[in-house]
Amino acid sequence: MATIPYDAKYTKDGVIALTKAVMQHWKQDKNAVPGLDVAKLFKTVEEMYEDLGKLNEYTEVDRDFLTLLVTLASSGWFSKEQIEKLDEWTEDVETAEDKEWVKKFEEASTINAVIEGLGARSATYTHDQVGNAIEIEYEGGNYGKGKHDGSVRISIEGVRIYDSRHPGEYMESQEELPSTPDDLIWVLQSHHWEWGWEEEDH
Repeated sequence: MATIPYDAKYTKDGVIALTKAVMQHWKQDKNAVPGLDVAKLFKTVEEMYEDLGKLNEYTEVDRDFLTLLVTLASSGWFSKEQIEKLDEWTEDVETAEDKEWVKKFEEASTINAVIEGLGARSATYTHDQVGNAIEIEYEGGNYGKGKHDGSVRISIEGVRIYDSRHPGEYMESQEELPSTPDDLIWVLQSHHWEWGWEEEDH
């Protein structure tokens, strides 16, 4: 009977070891699984997903990790909110998307676009390889409601502004998805935004 390796990392061996341990018990009631700590298991998988997102390249689906996520989501061990996150991660992992659009938003010009579009003091650039998104964290920006720190997230789903003064909330652009950093400046300076709310477990 395998012990669940809560210290497993996002490596081929780590994913396989965790998957094997989980699959020995995945249809048992969680109270009947020896040593099962659902919170620790969820945290382990969350950290694996985050590590996957930090990869420089993600162009081929990781089917081992995909198997782990699907198995966990169907185990019956997790809360509704946790299952929603597992499903979200599954969708990200199984979609090794065409990243051509991201190439148009190279680091320097995208940072400059956010600084110009929001009048920010400074900004830093991160490319989320798995989520196929770009996130720009900025300081001293202003979309018309006063200076603040926050971030801009660009993905195929749209453009969002996260204002640190409003945790758990975001502003979503109602304009067309920008295709260049110059377009992004125009989007950021537009008045067509709607507020949205993150899931409760964020």
